[in-house]
Amino acid sequence: MNSEFGELSQARYRSRTTRRRVLIVVGLLLIALGYLLMGVSPDSSSQWALFRVMAGLGCIIIGFGVAVLPLVSQWTQSD
Repeated sequence: MNSEFGELSQARYRSRTTRRRVLIVVGLLLIALGYLLMGVSPDSSSQWALFRVMAGLGCIIIGFGVAVLPLVSQWTQSD
């Protein structure tokens, strides 16, 4: 019974760490996409440029929430 509990807790830990790593990678990709979207050429129309800048800011904010905030909570959490 003790070994089953240990195996289950290890499986939960692996699942949690795998999910956290995937979220961090997705968040970092969203941040990179946001920076790519914010690069607007000077000859583009103002409405298109405004849309790209707003979409870029949205991606950066969402990516920050997905990637950086779990890292900060992990570092400040006492295990």
